[in-house]
Amino acid sequence: MNNSLFLALVLALVALVTVQAQSGGTFNEPPGQRRQQTYRVLEYEDGTINQRFKGTLRYYCTFRGKWSEERHPRDFPKSPSFSAPIMIAHSNGYRMWTGTEAATLGVEAIAEEGFNTVMTREFNNAGFETLMMVQGDRMFNTTESQHLPPINVTYEHPFLSMMTKFTPSPDWFGGFSDMRIISYETETYFNRIVVQSYVWDAGTDAGQSYTALDRDMDPQEPVARISKNNIPHRKPFLSPDESYIPVPIEVECVLRVGEGSVIPGIPFDERQIRPPLYVPRPDDDFVEGMEPHNWWQKYGEGECRGRFCNSADSRNLMVTMFAMMLTTAVSWFLW
Repeated sequence: MNNSLFLALVLALVALVTVQAQSGGTFNEPPGQRRQQTYRVLEYEDGTINQRFKGTLRYYCTFRGKWSEERHPRDFPKSPSFSAPIMIAHSNGYRMWTGTEAATLGVEAIAEEGFNTVMTREFNNAGFETLMMVQGDRMFNTTESQHLPPINVTYEHPFLSMMTKFTPSPDWFGGFSDMRIISYETETYFNRIVVQSYVWDAGTDAGQSYTALDRDMDPQEPVARISKNNIPHRKPFLSPDESYIPVPIEVECVLRVGEGSVIPGIPFDERQIRPPLYVPRPDDDFVEGMEPHNWWQKYGEGECRGRFCNSADSRNLMVTMFAMMLTTAVSWFLW
């Protein structure tokens, strides 16, 4: 083999290994650490703040509504809204809700009525297991966005959970549960994270459409994700071609460290750190007649699997491919 060609192949292999090493792996938590992951991680950025950091740490989160008649046309209600989203920072010993167990009374009250009173009582009764609870505003336009109040986290309380009701609905809600904002790989807080919500059934009401009459489940069933395979007979939430369930909610959070300024020499202003209200995504395109660009669909039923959960991985792979093509072209030229 020509020496130039051999050298080019070696360089391409080194580039591949180097880029993959920089990508940081997947977000998915180690098996057995927590219960079923209840959300899709779209993007995340590893940070440098050690998990034992003793200063003030808080996340500034933006809630983005993506539930619309264009995206979810089947049986779409005439006057949709999101109940006031509620987010809790908590320890390993607290669960707001999970995708495998029966809902608490607080979860049932939000999922069926949109009221946070019972959940607030559960938060207070949890004692040390919970750190902070914040509440947003009810949203009568389900395609708008809002900034949620900042929420503190600590090493003892590194989990965030959130939920909001789809109104009207029997007991359907969106959100995420037990999202650990300390990386298992780097043992540092994430600088930034973007998560997307599935659609969940609280298992407390047997209604099959958005406006179904109240029909309490007896016995109550575990909270379950609504997917294409178990969709109610009126097919709510499905895409226009009924091939999948488009993302109805997106939440992006950015970390602020300490109480000082974010930009040296300039007094702190939330606008310096707040995630933007609107971020266009590839899967938004189809509402204007284009094909859905759900690049995660190839990984199965709308779930993000493998390294492409991290957008940096796809960029790194593209860089690697470009490097390999370039080195191969140069080698052939020299050969």
